Amino acid sequence: MLQMSEENGLVWIRAGGTLDSSDYDRFVPRFERIAARERSTVPMMIELAPDFSGWNLAGIWRDLKFDIKHKDSFGRIAIVGDSKWEAWGTKLFDPLFRAEMRFFKRSERDAAERWVREGVIVE
Repeated sequence: MLQMSEENGLVWIRAGGTLDSSDYDRFVPRFERIAARERSTVPMMIELAPDFSGWNLAGIWRDLKFDIKHKDSFGRIAIVGDSKWEAWGTKLFDPLFRAEMRFFKRSERDAAERWVREGVIVE
């Protein structure tokens, strides 16, 4: 399950369960519309629900293709979750992105939003 909303150029994503390619079928066009109208990069808050278990194989492939295609569109990315594997995964994938990526515990959600918004640069 992947839910997405947008507020003043900040993309909010909530991920739960196991993500698959159908989640990206809904997400990608919405993100591309937002990225096309923004004058700078798009910052994101990604909240991982307690039942988040990652991606199935098709979801991983779609995610990698999306990330490569849109690498210049990402602003700061805050990952909010609770488990150590989510923090570890954020560190593992951080070098693959041009954008800054940082993990925050659920109790640090407000700090995560401040950090993401501080990185917004309007050209």
